[in-house]
Amino acid sequence: MARGWGRSEEDLEAEKEQARQERANPAGRRSPAETKRLTDRRSLELALARIREQLPKVRGDERRKALEIAKADLEKRLEKL
Repeated sequence: MARGWGRSEEDLEAEKEQARQERANPAGRRSPAETKRLTDRRSLELALARIREQLPKVRGDERRKALEIAKADLEKRLEKL
């Protein structure tokens, strides 16, 4: 395999070491509920960032109003998490 392609041995060893540490310290793992909550939060944050990016560029009043409503909804949902 050519240099620069695939994983290096150091990367694989680092991943193996991290897996060993996670098995040794199960308290450091996130519960499935916590993982879902963090995933949901990240998804909402990305959607909100996208809307904030689009708002200054919007020309139509109806589209702007729709984005403002969506922005308010996302902010409210983020507060609940």
